[in-house]
Amino acid sequence: MTDYLRNLPPEILITILSQLPMPSLLSFGATSRTNYAYHTLCMKRLHLAVFQKRIHAIISFLEASAPGTECIMDEENDDDEAKPGHHVHVLLPQSSRGKEIIGFRSPMRGGRGWRRVLGGEDERPYLPQQTIRAQNNVFAKVVSRYGVSLVDLEFMAYDLDVKGAVALASSCKRRLRRLALRFEHRHVRDPMLPGNYWLEPAKGSTAWNALIGIRECGNQDGLTGLETLILERAGITPWQLRMLVKRNPRLRDLRLKTCSAVQPEFLNWLGGIEKDSKEEGSQDEEAAAPGANLEVFWLENCDGVVSKGVGAAENHADVSYIGLEWVTGLKRLKSLSFRVCSHVRSDLVEEANKTVWHIPEVILPHPFEVPRTDHNGELIVEIDLRYVNRSRT
Repeated sequence: MTDYLRNLPPEILITILSQLPMPSLLSFGATSRTNYAYHTLCMKRLHLAVFQKRIHAIISFLEASAPGTECIMDEENDDDEAKPGHHVHVLLPQSSRGKEIIGFRSPMRGGRGWRRVLGGEDERPYLPQQTIRAQNNVFAKVVSRYGVSLVDLEFMAYDLDVKGAVALASSCKRRLRRLALRFEHRHVRDPMLPGNYWLEPAKGSTAWNALIGIRECGNQDGLTGLETLILERAGITPWQLRMLVKRNPRLRDLRLKTCSAVQPEFLNWLGGIEKDSKEEGSQDEEAAAPGANLEVFWLENCDGVVSKGVGAAENHADVSYIGLEWVTGLKRLKSLSFRVCSHVRSDLVEEANKTVWHIPEVILPHPFEVPRTDHNGELIVEIDLRYVNRSRT
């Protein structure tokens, strides 16, 4: 059988291998050096989830494919590279779960033994640094093996560290077209994490410098061929996100969820309102905005997006200047989302799209409803308890 496969053209052999399930593909790659090379070349689309329990991985895959995660442009895309690939979940060993901390009990179970270790009321009992390191060790090994052929990569874990970022930048380089880093899993119940862990954006990290070619990692350019970038609860700073977008001129799809990097300074730069003095041609006022080629731009649960309190009801001429004037610089947008952006008014976005933007698909922060009043004529205000808990903490 091996001799028969060797007589096939490489293109046909790789096509056959790409249809195999992951266990069969790994078994084939272990038979010889030649077959090992073939099995790495056929790995083009990989969705990897690294968690402590199998149910956590299943939940993460369901969240990534839930209704509302795709847009109209995805439905019209028939490219083979956009089709689903191999879905792989890796379970971490018991030793990587951080339970060896002396005197610690889960905060979700009412334990207070962690005070004997940290000695403070306001200190968090445990940050999953050991779990994050274990997840990125697995990620680095997988990317180092298959990064040479990957065009679509999705990684679901708690966070990205330096080792994982360096392996991603040095292995995938310019070939990678779609990258999704999902670090928000609200339905994953880890007893070692505080109750509001998934609601807060991740802290800034220097690990993201490897993706933009700042850190020495064997590839000074970082990732430069991305067409789709999805970041969920990523600890990337506004400057790092700006550099990552600038180094990927073919980027057409950008989706950011619970990212603290979404600030006015990044949005104004993306829409061409604020120019970078170090960029060539920045003095040309007619130059296209850095995000002019974007076709999909989704912002979800980003508190850095703010709309002003004036709108079309007061002045129709200034409807494009409601604090979201950067949208006018994104000339090719087909889909724009402000889902769960608490500081953006739905009525202003809806009116601005009708009169100025004319974007085919606009997802409002929340459905626009007529204000409700009680029997005394007083306005009824509904409060999201998640944001109340945020302000208290």
